[in-house]
Amino acid sequence: MAQGTRTWTELIGLTAARCGCALSGDDATQVAFLLNSAARQLYLENPWWERFLVLEPRTVERGYVSYSEDSFNVYGAGTNEVNGLYVRNGDDGGFPKYTKYGDDGVSALFNIRTTELGEHELEDATGLDFYSASGSGSTVPPESGWSAQSGESPAPRVQALSEIGEYIGHWNGKKWSGANPTMGTAYPDQNGIRVTDSSQDIVYMAFKKSFNTTYGDGTSGTTSDVPSEWFEFMAYSAARSFMQSQRQSDSYQPIAISEVERVREQALLKINRQGIYKTIAQRFRTYYNQDVSIH
Repeated sequence: MAQGTRTWTELIGLTAARCGCALSGDDATQVAFLLNSAARQLYLENPWWERFLVLEPRTVERGYVSYSEDSFNVYGAGTNEVNGLYVRNGDDGGFPKYTKYGDDGVSALFNIRTTELGEHELEDATGLDFYSASGSGSTVPPESGWSAQSGESPAPRVQALSEIGEYIGHWNGKKWSGANPTMGTAYPDQNGIRVTDSSQDIVYMAFKKSFNTTYGDGTSGTTSDVPSEWFEFMAYSAARSFMQSQRQSDSYQPIAISEVERVREQALLKINRQGIYKTIAQRFRTYYNQDVSIH
């Protein structure tokens, strides 16, 4: 499934067309809430939305994986040794520092730090600079834009860990990298995700990341890019709900629920057509989560 997007302006336009009326003032505010409710409904509907699927290393502390973690996953570097999990290790010169540790969980192998000039450097324990990224006006390491120094090309991706929304599975090593890691078991409680079968400091975890986006015109913390696979359902669902709330007026004719269900099914069927069920869902089946359904 391509992770394309449509604009909020397009979505409002289509919703207004479905309603057969212009949307402004309180009506536009109400429809915005309904559109976001429809997006949340689809997110909760299924764990296999491609844009929300994540496989990344996570820290195990006292037997638990936290739902959120201030760490970075470095991958794709030509110098393979630098790839892996970098966890927050205090500050260096007033800026956050992140460290990749050895198998003993104590020996610092590589660090990501920010210099006084705002440059970002990935270096070994001796200070040898392997990769760097120019200052981005932020103390947070950028995901892209890194270049090789003493490290081999290509430069890595440096990706902040995502917040876990729904746990799917975990392994004691990197999945699908030529090795054959062992799948583990876990269960959630108030302290996080309890890993029951591993004494390791790091596990590779598959999960659906949290959905914390509010769609809108791009102001007040909203995001104007709307997932294309949700676009039609959001418009149909919001239009129907809005028209039902206005049914005391003869000018509003509600959309049939069958039409809303039809576009919902179209969105969900894209997961089947992409083969996500066969290639990912069945492989991520765990004792914790046996649900590999599309609906």
